[in-house]
Amino acid sequence: MKSSKPWVARALQVLEDSVRQLHSEPNELDWKSAVSPNKERLVEHLSAFGNLPGGGFIVLGIDNATRQPRGVSQQEVDAAVTQFGNLGRDGLEPPVRIDHAVVEWRDANVLIVHIFEQATKPVHRRGQSIEHAWIRSGGATRKASRQEVGGMMLNSRPPRWEELRASVLLATDEILAKLNVAAICAKLERPTPDSPSETLRWLTAEKMVEFDGDRGFVTNFGAIAAANDLQAFNSLARKRIRVVRYDGPNKAKPIDEIMGSLGYAVGFEGLVARLKRVLPHSEVIREALRAQVAVYPEIALRELAANALIHQDFTITGAGPMIEIYRSLSGKPQRKRSAVSHIVPERPRTGIAVWL
Repeated sequence: MKSSKPWVARALQVLEDSVRQLHSEPNELDWKSAVSPNKERLVEHLSAFGNLPGGGFIVLGIDNATRQPRGVSQQEVDAAVTQFGNLGRDGLEPPVRIDHAVVEWRDANVLIVHIFEQATKPVHRRGQSIEHAWIRSGGATRKASRQEVGGMMLNSRPPRWEELRASVLLATDEILAKLNVAAICAKLERPTPDSPSETLRWLTAEKMVEFDGDRGFVTNFGAIAAANDLQAFNSLARKRIRVVRYDGPNKAKPIDEIMGSLGYAVGFEGLVARLKRVLPHSEVIREALRAQVAVYPEIALRELAANALIHQDFTITGAGPMIEIYRSLSGKPQRKRSAVSHIVPERPRTGIAVWL
């Protein structure tokens, strides 16, 4: 039985090395014949692997004495997965993220439980102090010392905005439908992956997608950079770029308004092209022929558009970036003025005004 999950290959390699070369358990792995009835000890193992850099694996179905696989039944798999999931959620703070796979190893099926490293550390017993945390050391699980707890706290951090989930749990084909992978690869000047599985592995490595079992989530980073339609992500629907033109020095006579829908990276060139079309041009003579030349250099438009997209508070979900284009009735550039509507807007927003 094979699994397409990206972490399975690493788990099997660690298992094979520990059995063939070391005949002992490394820090990254703990094998067992079956699930221990001692739930307190299982919680300690989950805490230790959640605090371990890179996380770790618990393998069920291997005889403790001979180091040879005995196999696992479907009943054992169901019971073990349920127990690990409940303990990881209810027994620890913060809860640990767990995945599992049943794979064939040495002609027998074994259950591999993957405990992911937690960004917020230390992972400790729920309802107790942070000193009730465990670590892996010398292939064994032991309680962390106060110094080790302090070290984990120094290396702990809350999740960044771009790492948070922008979507609900999606099937692999739904993930690929929501992201413009070809455009992102073209921007990065790298070949497009040949198969959906390679594409998903690359998206996971780039932190655009986060998998939970056979399904996955699109992260905020993946959506804001490569979405085919930002409206498909509820928390990012109002982060679409707005380009508004006014016939005059104020908002009394709007001309039109364009709302972007693509992710910022895949739609950036289109945004700059839109600005070039709507901004004034002048005629020049080149080689005896008239040619239209943009008044504003393209590099300036790119800088303006990039500032509008990047310099915003992404944690404010109810407002997005805006570029407003005003026309001076006198034909002369407007002097800088204070406008209450721009200094203290009615709602938080990112706005850049262009005066013509």
